[in-house]
Amino acid sequence: MAASCGKSSYSTFSKPEETYRSAQEIAELKKAERQQRRMAKKSGFFSKTKKKEGLVKIKTKPARNSRSSKDAVYSSKKVATVISTARSYRGTPYKFGGTTRVGMDCSGLLCTSFQAIDVKLPRTSSEQSRYGPTVSTRELRAGDLVFFSSTQSPSNITHAGIITEVVNDNEIYFIHSSTSLGVKEDNLFAPYYKKNFIKAVRPGI
Repeated sequence: MAASCGKSSYSTFSKPEETYRSAQEIAELKKAERQQRRMAKKSGFFSKTKKKEGLVKIKTKPARNSRSSKDAVYSSKKVATVISTARSYRGTPYKFGGTTRVGMDCSGLLCTSFQAIDVKLPRTSSEQSRYGPTVSTRELRAGDLVFFSSTQSPSNITHAGIITEVVNDNEIYFIHSSTSLGVKEDNLFAPYYKKNFIKAVRPGI
């Protein structure tokens, strides 16, 4: 019995329920099918034959995860942990120098949130504003740090927060500990924060 490298979509003889084909037609169809399989193998594809339609469906081999894509997934998981930690403090009252659920200040919230992924940020908001490269508001993404100044002076950083969600160009939310309402989320483009916004940085995580 002769061996074959793949099962053909066509029988050696036409079946009663099939459209009649001569032996020569069947031989030509088989030949064309074998050529398709050879071409697919040479191109790095594999083929799956549809028996009923007599068509060859070509599929590509799944690509292996690159190192960069794995790093991106790992980074996004860490950012999610930072944000969920920060959000767990929502409602905590403001307390200067605080880092607990009894009371929390703005830079303390950043430190405590990043400690969840074993990243130690500087303690003051001024030092934190230098922890990573500067990014524009158009480039902001979750996990970035944002900084403000009540005097609107880059040399006098007085407040800090963490970007939690980017909805669109006019809705970018950040979590922070405000002196009046404690830990909460606000839109970066709310008039007060837009007026006092100084910069944003992206920590290397």
